Amino acid sequence: MIEKLLSFAWRALFLLLMPLSVYAQKNSTLRSVQLSYDNDFFNYRGEGTDREYTSGIELDFYYTRNIKTTFLDNLLMELSGTPDNLYEWGLTQLMFAPNIIADPNIIKGDRPYAGILYLNHRLISADIVKKQKITTELDFGVIGKYSLAEQAQTLAHRVIDYQLPRGWDNQIYTDIILNYFIQYERLVAQPSSNLEIIGRLESNIGTWKNTFGLGFTFRGGIFNSYFSNYENSGFRGNAEKALVNFRKFQFYFFMRPIFRAVMDDATLQGGFFTHNKSPYILSKDEITNSHLEFDYGFVITNKKVGLSFNEKLKTKEFKEGVNQQVGNITLTIKL
Repeated sequence: MIEKLLSFAWRALFLLLMPLSVYAQKNSTLRSVQLSYDNDFFNYRGEGTDREYTSGIELDFYYTRNIKTTFLDNLLMELSGTPDNLYEWGLTQLMFAPNIIADPNIIKGDRPYAGILYLNHRLISADIVKKQKITTELDFGVIGKYSLAEQAQTLAHRVIDYQLPRGWDNQIYTDIILNYFIQYERLVAQPSSNLEIIGRLESNIGTWKNTFGLGFTFRGGIFNSYFSNYENSGFRGNAEKALVNFRKFQFYFFMRPIFRAVMDDATLQGGFFTHNKSPYILSKDEITNSHLEFDYGFVITNKKVGLSFNEKLKTKEFKEGVNQQVGNITLTIKL
């Protein structure tokens, strides 16, 4: 009965939110479309794996508008004054698997199979004068078989003629994903026009995961202000007058180290409401309560198109786990 209710709620959520996302863009300017793809086969050394967080894909639509017009808009935070506000609607699918995917049985001590599919609504509010930015995001979705992670991973492995994952019957049981993310960033130092250091605080709370993070972003190269809201997609917004020597072409390297404290994670411990129905989960004593993540790569953009490639290194998320290495490719197109 619970599974049927969750299935109905998930379908109803899409039917309600997709028209809402279209309405949110009415009388707005659609700024860009962004496609982002993670895979642990992508890395600089060519040492691909297929374990733990193994793949993820996200499609985002960014747009601007003068005022908040919907209930969900009002749940997102903006800076005081006259900031540049950039809104977004996106759809994301994530998949997680144990270190050994050929075994159809439960592997004690390893990560359980898990898939997540969710809609997200985001507001990026930036102040180019005070050099600060706040990002808030609402995530609505599902964990479990309705995420279609099993079908996506199996199809991908058939296409490349690789070992098929055999243990998806043991995946995390179906549950609701409802999370709120907030991130605050501020310029810490700018030794030159081609080098800057940005501080970062973030928090995630909800049925998916509860975390707190502290980190930095280092950028070096040819770039526009990080606080113009348009540094990656090559176009200007309300901050145009504040941008000196606006660059249509950008090329820079970046590093983003961050430390995260972790209270819980549904992809490891099961859903908030149905964790006791999952065939296999990790206990709170088996997960690590903190981890380090180091993200580095490069970005290249012109006026219309942006492309980035980066690699994410993360220390183990549970005691019997391993350090993870996942590559990412992101394409941004201005409309």
